[in-house]
Order: sequence, then C-alpha cells, then structure tokens
Amino acid sequence: MQTTLLGLAIALILALLAALVGPYFVDWNQFRPQFEAEASRVIGTPVRVTGKLDALLLPTPTLRLRDVAVGSDNDPAKIRAGKLDVEFDLGALMRGEWRATELSLDGFALDLGLDRQGRFQWPSTAGRFNLGSLAIDRMNVAGRIALHDASSGATLRIDDLKFSGDVRALASSMRGEGSFTLLGARTPFRISSGQSNDGKGTRVHFTAEPGERPLLADLDGTLTFDNTVPKFEGALTLARPADVKSTESGQTWKLSSRVKANPSSAAFEQVEAAYGPDDNALRLTGGGDIRFGASPLLRLALSARQLDADRLLARGTTNMEPLRLLPALRTLVTSLPALPLPAQIELSSDQIALGGRPLQNVAAELRGDDKSWTIGKFEMRAPGATRVAASGMISEPGPSARFIGPVNIESSDPDVLAAWLQGRTDATYRNQKPLRLRGGATVAADRIGIDGMKAEVNGGEIEGRLALLTIADGKTRLEAALKAASLDVDAMSSLAGMLAGPQSVWPDEAQISLDAGRALVAGQEVRPVAATLSYGPRTIALDRIQIGDANSDRSISGAGSFDRIDGNGKLALDAAAPSLAQIGGFIAPFAPIAAERLTALGSLPGAARMQLKADFARAKDRTGRTNARAVLDIDAPQVKGAITLTAAPNIDIARGVDLAALGGSEFNIETKLTANNTASIVQAVGLDRIVSAGDGPAQFESSATGIWGSPLQLKAKLTGIGIDGDIQGTGNPWADQPTAALTVAVRRADLAALFGLKPASMPSIALSSRLGVAGNIFTFDDLDTMVGGSRLRGRLVLTRGDETGVDGEIGLDTLDLAVVTGLAFGAAGHDASSPLDRGWLRGWRGKLAFQALSGVLPGGTELRPVSGAIKGDGQSLTLENFKAGIGGGEAAIDLDARQTAQGPNQGTSFNARVQLSGVDGAALRYRSLTMPGGKVALQMTLAGQGRSAAGLTGALSGAGTLTLTEARIAGLDPRAFEVALRASDGGQATDDIKLKDIVEPVLASGTLTVPSAQIPFSIKDGRLRVEAATLDARRARVAIAGGYDLLADQADLRAVMSPVTTRPINGRPEIRVDLNGSPDGMARAVDVAALSSWLGMRAIDRETRRLDQLERGVAPESETDELWDEELPAAEPIPSSEVRIPIRDPRRKSSGAKAAPAGAAVAPRAPVAVSPPPSPSPSPSSSPPSGSTVVQPLPPPIDIKPAPGVMRMQKQRPAAPAGTF
Repeated sequence: MQTTLLGLAIALILALLAALVGPYFVDWNQFRPQFEAEASRVIGTPVRVTGKLDALLLPTPTLRLRDVAVGSDNDPAKIRAGKLDVEFDLGALMRGEWRATELSLDGFALDLGLDRQGRFQWPSTAGRFNLGSLAIDRMNVAGRIALHDASSGATLRIDDLKFSGDVRALASSMRGEGSFTLLGARTPFRISSGQSNDGKGTRVHFTAEPGERPLLADLDGTLTFDNTVPKFEGALTLARPADVKSTESGQTWKLSSRVKANPSSAAFEQVEAAYGPDDNALRLTGGGDIRFGASPLLRLALSARQLDADRLLARGTTNMEPLRLLPALRTLVTSLPALPLPAQIELSSDQIALGGRPLQNVAAELRGDDKSWTIGKFEMRAPGATRVAASGMISEPGPSARFIGPVNIESSDPDVLAAWLQGRTDATYRNQKPLRLRGGATVAADRIGIDGMKAEVNGGEIEGRLALLTIADGKTRLEAALKAASLDVDAMSSLAGMLAGPQSVWPDEAQISLDAGRALVAGQEVRPVAATLSYGPRTIALDRIQIGDANSDRSISGAGSFDRIDGNGKLALDAAAPSLAQIGGFIAPFAPIAAERLTALGSLPGAARMQLKADFARAKDRTGRTNARAVLDIDAPQVKGAITLTAAPNIDIARGVDLAALGGSEFNIETKLTANNTASIVQAVGLDRIVSAGDGPAQFESSATGIWGSPLQLKAKLTGIGIDGDIQGTGNPWADQPTAALTVAVRRADLAALFGLKPASMPSIALSSRLGVAGNIFTFDDLDTMVGGSRLRGRLVLTRGDETGVDGEIGLDTLDLAVVTGLAFGAAGHDASSPLDRGWLRGWRGKLAFQALSGVLPGGTELRPVSGAIKGDGQSLTLENFKAGIGGGEAAIDLDARQTAQGPNQGTSFNARVQLSGVDGAALRYRSLTMPGGKVALQMTLAGQGRSAAGLTGALSGAGTLTLTEARIAGLDPRAFEVALRASDGGQATDDIKLKDIVEPVLASGTLTVPSAQIPFSIKDGRLRVEAATLDARRARVAIAGGYDLLADQADLRAVMSPVTTRPINGRPEIRVDLNGSPDGMARAVDVAALSSWLGMRAIDRETRRLDQLERGVAPESETDELWDEELPAAEPIPSSEVRIPIRDPRRKSSGAKAAPAGAAVAPRAPVAVSPPPSPSPSPSSSPPSGSTVVQPLPPPIDIKPAPGVMRMQKQRPAAPAGTF
C-alpha cells in the first residue's frame, strides 16, 4: 500500500514537473494547422496565425499568439492583432468556465462595416463559441478601429486607440477608459455598457472628454439591433467646457438634444443651445436632423425671442464700454470649427440686447463642411435705424479661417450708431445725415478690411479701401486710402468714430491718405482737401496736409514728423484767409473758444495769416524729458502777436501721448499781442462785453508758469485807450472746480459795455480788488473803485451760470438814483422810445446791500445818508429797506419791478411806495422848482408798465398826499391887497396894467405862511394832477390847482389868493398867479382882473354912499384903507365840494340898508363868516348874509398840453424865482 501511494506521488510529481517543464521543450508551431482549423471552427470565421505560437499550463494557463488575423482579407469586417496574450484562470477552467485574468492586444485593428441596407457586418456571425461566457478581468487594447459605410463609401477611422478595462459579457457588459485620435486630435474617453432593462438592447454611455480639441461629447442611450441593423435612442451633449486647458481661445458653449439614430439618418429633438457661461448664457432652442449616406447633411434650426448679450459680456447698463467690433468679428470667424459633414444651420432672434440697446430681427443662414463655411444670409437691425446685411464664405475653418464677401450697411442716423459702438448713451446728436456703406469685406486672423468700399454720406460718395492688418508680434497696422469728389466732414465723423473706436484699441501702425476735390467742414466749403499721415514704431509723420489753395477763400497747409526713438520732431502749419472771421469759422468745431475770439476780431475785413511752428528735442541730461517749444504767430490788420509755449515734459511719445505723464513737468505760456485799435485787443481777450475801448494803440501781455497739474503763476497786463489794468496771482486750472487767487488793479476802464451803453457815455473807473475764483464763483474782496469822483468799496460775489448769482455789500460816497434807475430798468444809453433792455430785472439772483454817504434824486434833491438792498430772483428786482436822510427828515422807498418777455403783459412793470416825513421843504427841489420852506410829509404810490422809457412814463399811475406844516410860500404876500386899495383910492390904479405894475412887486416881495395844509394829488397816464386844494393862512386863503405832464415836461400851476379879513367888504378881491412851462424855468403871470373889478365896484359903491349921504345932509363917514386890524386865527380849510358860488351881483345894494344919520357913529360890522353854510349846495332863492365873504369856486382842471401859445407866453414873461408863486 505504501509502495502504491509512493508510486502515485512520484507519478504526480513527475506529471506536474512535465506540465511545468514540458511546454518549454515542445515546439507548438508544428501544431499551427490544427490550431487554426479548430479556432476557425469554434469562432466561425477563418483564423490565421502567421507568427509565433506559445502555450503554458502552469503556473497559469497562458496562450501567446503573434500576427493573428480573424476573417479573410476580402471581408469588410475583420480583426488583426500583432500580439495576443491571454492568461486564463486555472480554477475557472477546471470548473468549465472561460475566465481570463488578463487579455492584451497590441497592434489591434478592427474593421467593421455597414452594408447598403444599413446592416452591421461583424467579423464572425456563426460559431460554436459563446462569447457571452467569456469574462476578462483586465483587458488592454492598443490599435485602431475603422467603420466602413457601403452606402457612402466613406470610412471613419479611430487611430492610436488605447483602452484599459474589464469585460463581463462582451456583447452586453463592458467598462473602461482610454484615448484615441479622431480627425487629427487626441481625445480621452470613457465607456460603459450593460444590458437594458427590457433585455432587448444594450445600454451604452460614452464620453469623449476635451483633449487636444476643446470639445466634450457625451452619448447616453440604448443600442439595439433589428436584423443586424443598429438603432440608437438617447441623449447627446456636445460642449466646450469653461475649464479647458487649451491654447485655443473662444467662448464656452453647449448643445444638447434627444437623438433617434439609425444607419441612414438621425433626428434631433428638444435641441437646446447655450453660448457662454451657464449663468449668463445665450440660449436658443429648436430642432434638426442628419442624413447619412453618399450625401450626408446636418440641418439645424435654432431661434430665441430675446437674448441678453450684455449679461453674457458682463456689461452693465451703468458701466458702458465701447464695443470692440473688429476683434469680435475676427474671433467669431476664427472660432468656427470645421465640421465632419456638410451642415445647414439657421439662427434667428427677435431681439438681442447689446450695448444697452436692442439688435432687432437678427437672422443668419450658414452652410458648412470640413473645408469651409458659407454665410448665405446675415441680416439685423442695429441702433440708428441701421440695416446690416452680409454674405460670403469662410474658408479653411479654424485659426487660419478667412471670410470674404459683400457687406452692406445703411444707417439713417450714423451718430446714434457710432454712439452705440463707442458705449455712449447720450441722446443729443450733431447731425442726422444718412450713411450707406458697401464693399467687399475680408476678415481673417491677420486682416480685417473692406476693398472696393463705397460710402454714401449725405449724398456724397467716398471710394477706397480700409484694412486692419496683424503684423509681427501681434501688432496691428491700419491702411486706408480714400478718395471723394465731395466730402461732408460733419457727416463722416460718425463713420470715423465707428471705425476708430476707443484710443486704447488703436492700431500700432497706420498709413492713411485722403484726397477730396471739395469738402464741407462745419458748414463751410473748402476745396481741395488732401492729407497723408502715418505712424509706426519709429516715426509719426504728417507727410502732407492741404486744405484749400491759393485761389480759395482760406487755405491751410503743413507737414511734420517725429522720431519716436531719438525724441526729435517738428511741425509746421500755415493758415491764410481774407479775414480772421473765416479762420475762426473753420476751427469752430475743434476749438470753439478760440474760434469765438477770432470771429469777434474778424468783423473788419483784411488778409489774416497764422503760423504754428513746434519743435521737440530730447533733453541731453538723459532724464528722459523732452524739450518742447511751440510758437503761434498771428498777423492780421486787427491784431498782431505771438503765443509761445515752452515745456519739458517727462513723456515718451514713442509709447503715445499720455497726459497723465505730463504731471510734474514745468511749462510756460507767454502771449504778446498788439493792435492799432484797442477794441481789437479787448475783443481778443474776451472783455468786449465789459470794457468799451476807444480808438488808439493797445498792447496785451500775459504769462502762465508752473508745473503741469499744480497751481500756476498767472500774470496779465492790458493797456490801451479806455483801459489800463493788470492782474497777477496763482491759479489751479487742473482741479474739478478751477480755482485762482488774483490781485486785480485797474487804473482806467470804461465799463459802458457792461451796462449796454455807448462808449464814453459814463466816466472811467479805477478799481483794485482781491479776486478769488472757485469754479463758477468769483469773489471780489477789498473792492475799491473810483467812479466819476465817487468812491465805491465793499465785497462782491458773482456766480456764473444760466442765472448770474450776485451777493455782497458795497459802500459809496455818492449815489445818483436817476442813473442807477436807468441802468436797472435797461433805459440807460437809449432813446426814450427805444425798447428797454433787461437791465437788472432778469438774469440774476441774489442780494446786494448798499450804503452811500449821499445820494441825489432825479431833479437834484440831495439825500444823506442812503442805505438799502437790491434783491433779484431771476425774474424780478426788488428794492427793499431803502432809507435816506433828507432835509432833516427821512425818506423810505419800496420798489418791485419785473420784465415779462411774452404774454399780454409784455414789457416792464413796477410798483413803488414813497414816504417822506419831517422834511424841510427848502431841501426838496426838482430842477429849478423848490418846495416852500417848512416841514413836508409825503405818502405816494406809483405803478407803471411799458416797453420803453417813454411808454413806462406815459403809463405811470398812482396817488398820494402832500402835507405842509408852517409852510412859507414866497411870491404871495397878502399886503398886495392893501397896496391895491391905497392905489385905487389915490387914483393911481386907473387901469389893470397900472394896477398890476403896482401890485406885482409887492406880491413877489413877501411870503405867505400856511400853518398846515394837505394837498391830495393823483397820477394817471403819466400826468400828475392837483384837482383842487386850499391853503389857509391868517390873512389870506389860496386855492391851487394844476398838474405836470411828465412826457411833455410841461407844468401848469394856478393859485388864486383872496384876503381873509374881519372888516365888512362886499364882493371878493382876488389875485391870480399862473406858472407855466418846464420845471427848468417856469413863466410867472399875475392876473389882477378880478381885483381891478372888485376895486372898481368898491369905488362905485363908496361914491354911491357918499352921494346918498350928501343928499340926506349927512356928513360922509371916513373909511379905512386897511383890511386887517388884528391877527386872525388860522382858518380851517374848506373842502372844494363846499365852496359856494355867489347868487347875486355883489355891486347891488341891499334892499334893507338904511342911511345913518349924519354924525352918527358907525357901528362895527359883524365879523366875516369864515365857515361855510350848512347847505352843501347853493339855493337860487337864498342870498348870503350882508358883509360875508364867499369863496368862489376854481375853474375846472386844466388838461395840460404843451400848446404853442404857452411857449410864446414863456418868452414874454419873466421866470418865477425858485420856490415862489
């Protein structure tokens, strides 16, 4: 037994030893025919092994084959392998299972095919081996796969395949990863498969990750075979991820769809396309299909109602930036990929928000294949009512792609289009001239251009070419050659702005030429126009500029160059025109302030010439600074001189002119101008609205010195006829609000122009002040001015703007209210009938307080002192708190005036209130007229409206009351009545003329004292009227009436004086005094007709009584010639409505009178009644008591008119002394 067991053990050992060692001593190649035959029988297709064949049993069953081929050479489906190594699991083999722990295929080549019916052709279709029973723990494959399509004759090759994974059932379960090369790009991939839920197909998930090509493809669905015809249904995703590490530039995008595919076609449903990051992507939806076979075609239609490109580009509406159109076009063209099969793609959107404005009706039709893209149609509506249409071809898709095709742009408002492209949102346009541009466009990575360009701008046509080239090191070069028979520069500005874009994207080099037979600049025609300029890394050159010629109204020519390496350069420009105004009009769009000054100077004709010469040289001290000097020479009949700029900026023009780099650079600007006429210099420096200059030579010098960006030292001096002054100090023009601190000294200036007056119509002033400037605010401190011998001092703050702001306090020696009122109302310097200027009524806002030691009212009345304030609110002027001392009393005036430019109340209107109290009458005067001595009080209101001074005066209205206290009226002496009595009794006054010669000297030699009186008056239509007023004195009563016509400057005053006595008298003696004429010298006339009549009646009455006494034998009684024997109390004034008219002839005797006996004493008569009877109106049946004095009414008011008779009377009568009647 032991021997048997030992024998079995030895036999087993020998067997194992034979299994381990035997294969190394067996030549397996001699069994090649048997192996090939058995393998072909098991697989079901011919198998050939042309290389080495090895097999091992232990330690693991191993099979090694070299140069293995499965299938015949003529089969469309076959497998080739240069090396096949497989290790089997020994335990699984012993259990009857096929399980490989590792399978390696090198030099693997798998050819698959689709026949014309779309049936799949495998290398093996019949065999006894069940592939589903084979499991591979680790499978490594290196080789290629090719798919042959019989219907199209095309072959899809996947080269350089690397795969590592595992297989559980070759037909249904696989998992692994690897990489392959497809269409020349290395692509990593992952794959997994498994049986579908219904068991009828295979679930496949294949992902191609971005590799050398930045593209991700994901296919997830079910693969089934219907009679060997493959069908797939699932989801397809193509995308360019955002985190791709690729040298290619481009925006991320994603395309997803549901797919139903078979060998002949595929349908895409629920297509969603997204361009850009997920949060801000442009999303379109649609559908499409693909056709396979001999003529494959992909059709895709995508659309969207509204897209937000601003959100995609992270462009907020409040942070607008210029649209970089040209780089975007270049990126779009070069980023289109080459398609593996022909395609037709339609894209459309109702609206795309871009640059803060909508692009409307955007539509594109694309056709593409592996060689090119064809743009069949591209249309859109852009801002500015712009229509854009393009078509063409993009050849060689990829980095070297090139677009060539026609482009047509039509814009009704090119300025809006340019504003949109430049990122502006302003809605103010300089012109709205249409633009049409067409030409052959070329867009490539190295070139963007338009050849054969024709642009129609405002009816003019421009031809030529434009090209933006990419040269070495990524730099760009602009080439432009333009020609035009007629060129509108204003309308071309939009096109130029659109093509140029922001300065930051200007090309590194440029060569530009322009030739136009006629050009329109700022509405002015010039011919011809030619310019050539260029710049590059070494030089900047203005090779030629020529505007106009010797036969034109104006001409500008010049040239210049600058060496960007050495820092040396020069520029020369020469401008000539028949007048400076034409030069100013030409440069108005570019330098409006300088043009305004030149236009003002060019009012007189005369050939003008301006030359600009500039030189640049790099400093020799190697500090990097550039010495620059520019001189502008001006030679014109009106003004001659030069403006010189010198600077040493630390800038490198080779890298561009950066104004920020000028900071810290010293510079100096000097100006020297001379003129034969001072007005020319005044206009040149912009003082023509302030200073009125005279005829005669003048000189202006100024300088500004300092460091760029820092405060400057400023000096200026102007001398000439009518002006002599200078300023000096510091100023900072670089601040957001420019500031300055200056000292102003004006020794002589005629400021008539400031007030709209004629030159020399007001005295010259002398002024000194400290002037502070802060933006639009000008502050005059320590203001000291001499105007016509009157000194003005104070502080004034002016604010420039739509409405000038005025605030301050001033003090004066003397204030002429007539002059100030004329200036305020805009009447100064104009005829009375001329329309009023706005004066001080409109256009300013603020408050100006003033004080004066003395003032003068119109007519010559002196005020001392004067104070008040003027306020303006932009539409009206208010005089408030005006107070003044006058004749020991006080005056107060309040005034409100405004000027209305439109409406029914067009013109100037005002309201005023005047008060006088406690004023000495002798201090009140109007020209040659003087108020009577005593105290005067006045209450008066005034109002008026008119378009001229005459109209304002003619519409003057108002009312008031003049109160007199202890008034002493010269020229009305009551003693004239006694003198008349004596002369009459003595027989001297035999007629009116002799009576007047006797009475008038006495009347004019004395005064009438009036204790108190109120004189009401009214003003209407520019006429002052005193209807009726009574002045009651102790011995006389004076009734006055009259008026004054302000426009005619004529006055008519009447005074009727009658005695007030206690003695009984019959009738009423009166003396009438008339004053007529101008207040400068009124004619005085004394009328004694009523007195003479009364004296005659008195003489008759006395003679009648004497004769009566003689008849009765009574001795005549003696009668005194005196009217007054005692002082009478002051009589109360009688209202004019109660003045009674006599009802009978005072010469008739009273019927009840009886003669007194002779020698009887004459009883004293009853006192004269000085009060009126109760009845307000006279009765025809009643008669006044005997011996009473009745005041007769005044004649009706006189409508004063400057009649010729009055003027003749003035020549015959002597003028009345001032302050007399």
